[in-house]
Amino acid sequence: MAKYLRMCILVLVLSLAAQAAAQSDSRKIIVRFQDGLMPPDIQALLQNQGVEKVEVLVPSLNLYSVTFKKSLVSSSFLKAFAKNSGLIRYAQPDHVVKLRHSPNDPELSSQWSMNGLHPRGDIGTVHAWEIGTGGKDARGNEIVVAVVDGGLDVNHKDLKNNIWVNSAEIPENGVDDDKNGYVDDVNGWNAVEENGTLAGKPSDMDFLHGTHVAGIVGAQGNNKLQVTGVNWNTKIMGVVGSSGETSIVAKAYGYVIAQKKLWIESKGKKGANVVVTNSSFGVDKADCNSGDFSLWNDLYNEMGKLGIISVVATSNAEVDVDVEGDVPSGCHSPYIISVTNTDSEDEKYKDGAGFGAKSIHLGAPGTEILSTVPGNKTKKLTGTSMATPHVTGTVALLHSLASKKFVERYHSEPAEGAKILKEILLNSVDPIASMKGITVTEGRLNVFKAADTISKY
Repeated sequence: MAKYLRMCILVLVLSLAAQAAAQSDSRKIIVRFQDGLMPPDIQALLQNQGVEKVEVLVPSLNLYSVTFKKSLVSSSFLKAFAKNSGLIRYAQPDHVVKLRHSPNDPELSSQWSMNGLHPRGDIGTVHAWEIGTGGKDARGNEIVVAVVDGGLDVNHKDLKNNIWVNSAEIPENGVDDDKNGYVDDVNGWNAVEENGTLAGKPSDMDFLHGTHVAGIVGAQGNNKLQVTGVNWNTKIMGVVGSSGETSIVAKAYGYVIAQKKLWIESKGKKGANVVVTNSSFGVDKADCNSGDFSLWNDLYNEMGKLGIISVVATSNAEVDVDVEGDVPSGCHSPYIISVTNTDSEDEKYKDGAGFGAKSIHLGAPGTEILSTVPGNKTKKLTGTSMATPHVTGTVALLHSLASKKFVERYHSEPAEGAKILKEILLNSVDPIASMKGITVTEGRLNVFKAADTISKY
């Protein structure tokens, strides 16, 4: 078997070398090996085959990044290579991924999507907050949201009390104190730099983007400061990994998977009870169901098995995702919720927001949304990136408001529980004309209806 795989690798390198003059693809590929093939075997088999670097991305999926010394990668050959080798589930290019762009909080009056004062477009948070404002479930478990983005200002005055803290890790000592495989992951993980640093420069748009998204999910409510999130008290885990290559995204999701597995295995003593991820990034006009993007559904399914719903933004272009494709909003994992952008008049954003009757589940407010930005400031931004965290925050809020019966079901059957919550959320939308025929639900997010339903489950 080892000899056969070596021959396959050699064929791969020689065939790609022959195509190199006509190709301009990356040197990097992502390979999912069959279950049971161990890391030392993989490392040994890839030696002396023109490979510069081998890196594990998600251990539970046997997913690896392989970097060749020369730019040799051909998508068509990767499919043939995977098909002809019994030891590989698939191999795909490492694609480039880009970002998409009634409490006493004084700026709530400017938060049209949540303040209950706008006649159209409001998502019903004020009424939902009468049931509860987030934080812990009926078992007393802390609810954690993983914001996979470009950074997070953990010291922002309206966010700092809601930032997830890994209490078993000592900050900045260069030691993996809790032995979870990640050094200094106090508030999350930076999959780009492979450290626990989540902050960037104040002028860094990725840093601003991630902090803005986090504020929509869970800026602290009722603290007489600035704005409020959909949740007043939930915990936000920062994971840097939203722009760059697909392998970075895989490592970011891999961190989330590792923390939830650890939480389950330790019965809540370690890791984090991540119930939802927010992903406001993607690849425009890409087919998630083609061999070139195989790992995306695998990642979402792996998180889904642990009870994690993945809320994803669609494109900021005026495209029919069903026809032209989009990653990840065109992926069909049962644990995904894909979101497009609506405005204060309950219309789909006219200057660019993806749609699709089969792919995009619902609309949510994403136009001129006020939220936190680095430096203890707030700012209005527009995009599907802003719509998505309204839904992400709702998923977390629903976990805190859910009946004990639902919570017990979720913890005994996390995958099934995630599907039930998704169904409740999607069945609770407000039907609006602008979503008719272009989204799965033909509606816009309604937090209160979903909260009322799950509290009575």
